[in-house]
Amino acid sequence: MAKKQQQEEENGDAWLVSYADMMTLIACFFILMMAFANYDPAGFNKKAKELSKAFNKGQFKSSDIKLSEISEEIARHPELKKKAKITLTDSELAITFSSSILFDKKSADLSDEILPALDTLIDIIRTRDPSFKVIIEGHSDAFEHRELVNVNSSWELAALRSSRVLARFEYFGFNPQKLVALTKGDTQPLAPNANDKGEPIEENLAINRRVVIKVVEPKTEAKKIKFGLGIYFDE
Repeated sequence: MAKKQQQEEENGDAWLVSYADMMTLIACFFILMMAFANYDPAGFNKKAKELSKAFNKGQFKSSDIKLSEISEEIARHPELKKKAKITLTDSELAITFSSSILFDKKSADLSDEILPALDTLIDIIRTRDPSFKVIIEGHSDAFEHRELVNVNSSWELAALRSSRVLARFEYFGFNPQKLVALTKGDTQPLAPNANDKGEPIEENLAINRRVVIKVVEPKTEAKKIKFGLGIYFDE
């Protein structure tokens, strides 16, 4: 009888163990919430970015490496090396062509002579990573559109040329959702289009007419991390 009573008393206290475990978990939960509390937005974002990189280890590094490899391979190609200017900054590779190289004079159609080099460039990018986003910017001068039939502005001419290059990427199998064609018209000249008298400066016009192909690091859902309470950080 005494033994049975002792066992009942022990069983009666067993709930305290589960209760203590639950309270410990609750305490840990609130400690974590305090640790992630956004008292310092700048500090929080910095920590979140570091955590994002840790959870996606290798993804950031591999993209930068691929862009660097693309840049180096383009620089080694004899034709592309002569005809394109290559710039790699902040996870973005920019390849700049003069419009006179890509297009015949007074035309928005790609020159047959440049197609082999352009196709090689597209193949280099596709081979490294077809998921890269490609942004194609068309730039014109303030005068050339006047010499073309059915082209009413520098905006339209730059748009036609950038879309022609984009179509070439699409032809070689790039996902259209990863391609963007932009027109800058004559709004971002590298040198003045005209002198003080409003007369065109021919050598400057040739510089301003260009197409810039930008290869940008792909953004994926894997880089989005949830920090609880509906807070997300998207790298």
